[in-house]
Amino acid sequence: MAGSSDLLGAIGKVIRKRREAMGISQTELAERAGLHRTYINNIEGGSKNISIDSLKGIADALNTNISELMLSAEATDDAKPPIKVMLVEDSEPDVFLFKQSLAKITALPTTVEVYEDGKKAQEKIDKLKEASSDELPDIIFLDLNLRGGRSGYDLLIDIKSNDVLRHIPVIILTTSSNPQDVRKTYGHFANSFMTKPVDPQEYQSQVANVLDLFTKNMGD
Repeated sequence: MAGSSDLLGAIGKVIRKRREAMGISQTELAERAGLHRTYINNIEGGSKNISIDSLKGIADALNTNISELMLSAEATDDAKPPIKVMLVEDSEPDVFLFKQSLAKITALPTTVEVYEDGKKAQEKIDKLKEASSDELPDIIFLDLNLRGGRSGYDLLIDIKSNDVLRHIPVIILTTSSNPQDVRKTYGHFANSFMTKPVDPQEYQSQVANVLDLFTKNMGD
């Protein structure tokens, strides 16, 4: 276990993730906990000053308890660095659902960069070809049907034909389970194919399973 300042930082991250998973703002959490919004902001930023009474108020407001917060924080604190996720998705509702799913997967800390059309994603991919290994995403979730003149197929082919990027797992996101689409993406070396479910809980479960499958041995 790392030092107390690292643990407080981990507690702040857990509080933020739980708050985001509930869909409430810092202001609303502060009101529920009987605290000031700036205090919540400082705690989520890893403040070294937090009282047990304040932590209890926050835990109650998040429908949990101090022990559970501490256990989650310790697991996060001992864990590997956050998984770097690149999401290429042009549907705002799907982006929201994806981020919400990540926020609820507290056992797998993540960071996510979103690219909302094929052109922006291609520009990022071109930069990554010249990037150092620690700047690369750990996993890419890629929608097939994109605006901006570059399709998911185009981006997939570009990623998997590049020596720097081809090792990165690419997960295809689509609303279709058409066998031809599946065969085509695997033919271009996609690592997995995920049909977007309508149910948010099912979506979260699929995202969690994919992350666990493709990142569990990362850094070993």
